[in-house]
Amino acid sequence: MRAGELYETRVVTEPVTHFGLGTHFKADVLRVQWPNGVPQTIYFPGTDQDVLELQQLKGSCAFLYTWNGRNFEFITDMMWQSALGMPLGIMGKGEGGKGMGYAPAGASQEYIRIPSEALQPRDGRYVLQVTEELWETAYLDQLRLLAVDHPDSVEVFVDERFPPAPGGLRLFQIVHRRPPLAAVDEHGDDVLADLREHDDRYVSNLTPQRYQGLMEPHELVLDLDADAGRPGTFLFLRGWIYPSDASINVALSQQHKLRADLPTLEVRDARGRWVPARTSVGFPSGKDKTVVIDLTGMFPTPDHHLRLRTNLQIYWDEAFVADDLNGGGRGARVTTLAPVSGDLHFRGFSRMYRRGGRYGPHWFAYDDVTTESPWRPITGAATRFGDVRPLLDGADDEYVIMVPGDEVTVEFDAQADVPPPGWTRTFLLYSDGWIKDSDLNTADGTTIGPLPYHAIKSYPYASGDAYPADSARQRYLREYNTRIIKPAPHRPGVREER
Repeated sequence: MRAGELYETRVVTEPVTHFGLGTHFKADVLRVQWPNGVPQTIYFPGTDQDVLELQQLKGSCAFLYTWNGRNFEFITDMMWQSALGMPLGIMGKGEGGKGMGYAPAGASQEYIRIPSEALQPRDGRYVLQVTEELWETAYLDQLRLLAVDHPDSVEVFVDERFPPAPGGLRLFQIVHRRPPLAAVDEHGDDVLADLREHDDRYVSNLTPQRYQGLMEPHELVLDLDADAGRPGTFLFLRGWIYPSDASINVALSQQHKLRADLPTLEVRDARGRWVPARTSVGFPSGKDKTVVIDLTGMFPTPDHHLRLRTNLQIYWDEAFVADDLNGGGRGARVTTLAPVSGDLHFRGFSRMYRRGGRYGPHWFAYDDVTTESPWRPITGAATRFGDVRPLLDGADDEYVIMVPGDEVTVEFDAQADVPPPGWTRTFLLYSDGWIKDSDLNTADGTTIGPLPYHAIKSYPYASGDAYPADSARQRYLREYNTRIIKPAPHRPGVREER
C-alpha cells in the first residue's frame, strides 16, 4: 500500500488485513500479488474496502491474427499442445518432476484451420501476426501455411482436440452435414437450438465449482440420424474450454473432494443402459476449436443416442454429423508454403472481451492495443528484434523466443493461381514450438530458461537433460538471443530490457 511517501507491506494470513494510513486520508494505490503470481493494482482504494481477486485469463498460448482484406482479425490461440513445466495435478502422472508430475515436455505440433474469408492476400502475400500477450513465454520453432483447394460443395476440417489424435495431419473433406435430431442436457432441457449453427450461442447452463475450469458434472445427450455409425460418418463438435492453471492444479492435488473428469462418451446397449463407447474424446484445444469423433461402428443397436459427460468448463457451440469423402471423388489439392519474411518486434496488448457474451471465449481486438503490461517480467535472454525468418524454417531447436508484448509478423507468398470455378480455398497453419506460462507454480515459470528442445526427456530437466551444445545451437544463442530482460528494480511489474 502507498499513501504519499508512506509504503507498507503485509502478508495476508487473516480475513481482514489492516494498513495504517497515519495522517493520510486515503491510500493512493494498493498492489496485490496473489499466490499464483498475478499482480492486481487498485488505484485510490477506499479506506474500508473489500478486495476481490479478479478471475483473469493469464495463460492460453500464443495468439494468431490474419489479414482478412480489411484488418487483422483474431483467429484463435495456438501451440496449445505444449505446457512446459505445468504441474498436472488433476490430469494424472506425467513426465519429470516428483509428486504429482509435470506435463510432457514434447513440442506442440498442431494444425489450425483458417477459413478462406479470414485470410486474403495483401500486396501479393498472406500476412499473419503471432503475438504473445498473456503471462507466458513462447518458443516458436517452425511455421508452415497449407493452402487447401477443394470443391465448394465440400468443407475441410482438421481435428483440433487435446490430446491430439496420433498420426499427424488428417484432413477431413466432408459433405452432407446435418444437425442432431435432438439434444438435451442432464436435466432434460432442450439445447438443440444452441448447437445448430456456429453462432456464438453456447450450451451454457453450467454450475461453477470453487476452482476455475471445473463445473458441476454435466451431460450432453445427442440423438443422431439413422446414417450415423456407418463407415465414413463423423461427429463434429465445435466449442471452447476455460482451462485451469498451474496453481489450481496444485490446489486440486492437495485435496480429495474434487477432481477433474475428462470427457467420456457413452452409447446405449440392447437393454437401454449407457455403456462406454470405444473411442476417446479429449476436449477443444483452446478457443473455437473442432473435435472430430469417428462414429463408424459406434452404436450396438439402432438407438443412436450418444452421451458426453464431464465436469470440465467446456462450452459447445455447434454439433453436426457429416460424411468424410476420405479421398473419394475430387480430392483436395494441398500446397505447403514456407515463410518468406518474419519480423519480431514489440507491439503490446490487445483489448480483451468475451465473444458471444458472458459464456463466450475471451477474444481480442487487434486494433485496440496498449503498451502497458499487466504482467510481472519474465527474466532471461529473449530473441532480439528484427528479422527472424531463418528461425521459422525448420524444427531445429533454433526458435523465436517471445515474451509478453511481443509480435512476429510472418508473410507467405500468395499463390498466383486461383481455385477453378466451383472450387474454394481453406487454410491450415502448422506450428511447432512450446509454451510455458509464468504461474509461480509452473516449473521455472518466471524465467525464460532452461530452454526446451526436441530431444528433451522432461521439464523441469531430468538428469542428463541439457540444451544442445553443438556449434550451430551455440551460435544461434549468441546471435539471436541477446535481448536481456530483467526485473525493474523500482517499478514492479514493468520489464526492463537492454
